[in-house]
Amino acid sequence: MRRIVHLIAEFSSHEAMGRTVTETASRVPGEHFLVTSQAHDGASVFQEVDELGGTVASFPLGRTAALAGVLARIQPDVVHLHAGALGPLQAAMPVLRPYKTVLTAYAWPTVPGPATWRRASLAEMRASNVLQPRVALTTLLPPFIATAALRRAGVSTVLTPDPRVAARLRGFDVRRLPSGAPTDSRRASFSAAAPAVVFAGRAETVRGLDTLLAAWPSIKSRVPDARLRLLLIPRPELPAILDRAGALSDVEVVTTPVPDLLGEFAAAQVGTWPFKFDYTTSPPAMAVAEAMSVGLPVVATDVACVRAVLEPGVNGVAVPPARPLALADAIAGLLRDEVGWRRYASAGLESVRNQLGWDRAAEVTAGAYAQDLPIASNRR
Repeated sequence: MRRIVHLIAEFSSHEAMGRTVTETASRVPGEHFLVTSQAHDGASVFQEVDELGGTVASFPLGRTAALAGVLARIQPDVVHLHAGALGPLQAAMPVLRPYKTVLTAYAWPTVPGPATWRRASLAEMRASNVLQPRVALTTLLPPFIATAALRRAGVSTVLTPDPRVAARLRGFDVRRLPSGAPTDSRRASFSAAAPAVVFAGRAETVRGLDTLLAAWPSIKSRVPDARLRLLLIPRPELPAILDRAGALSDVEVVTTPVPDLLGEFAAAQVGTWPFKFDYTTSPPAMAVAEAMSVGLPVVATDVACVRAVLEPGVNGVAVPPARPLALADAIAGLLRDEVGWRRYASAGLESVRNQLGWDRAAEVTAGAYAQDLPIASNRR
């Protein structure tokens, strides 16, 4: 049986990258090991978890000696490196060269352009994924250096949910990784009486919460009994968001962990994720796929992390970022249009079944593992 080591800077099964690792370990045959700086949860799906410590931003640099010792003990058939655009450089580290390596590059984020800076303050962007030091580095990383590093590392296949990675690694075998979505028998239903709009995610204005709250009075003017539920993961901006929400009617904010997120989605009528930037989160925007999995129509912005899941006008509605009136038009329109609502509910479910499911993601990943490996173990 193959031994697969998943190497990721920080692990939580509740985050998009960690969820992908968890589902891969659960569905792809083999013995799966986790090596990370810190694992917050979800250890039960792995044969073993090794926490090497250190800072997330520089992992595994500075921990290469410890990493070498762990790999020498496990003797993996595959090292699956989960990273961003700096993944090619990490894959070329000498400590990984003795092993077959598969890279999942979840995104190639870039610093937002000048025209988009007005969507959030510098402090808000720096406190989120949008303007981290690693984003500045990936913005400056020439694609030819990334491809050269991959060839030097002997990596023949790169998996990614982000189409921009394929565009930057032209001439390399880049395979589209489905975003992954759960299977659930519950279904959202259209309701003209007291319909609920739901958002789930971090309490950050870069995720468009200020846009949504600015749009809410316009939505209420057209759908007077509409309700808004914000299921928020606390972040430093939470007090300011609570103040804005408290000034509006029929807005409920939940800041405690939600035990059944799919149940929340199934009880709503529209899910919305009005992200302001292309890489507000690493593609895919997992909550969008989860909403679709229970037939909840989605209104989101046309940004890269959402486009990994949502096809505008096909399985969801897309609006420009930071445009409250456009967001209000789209949400209110769905709440009042049962025919359109049912069309998007059905199309979202079809996308999950045919394109976004975890089984399909596992199939693509297993194919990458087998690309350069014999069926028998090649452990050293």
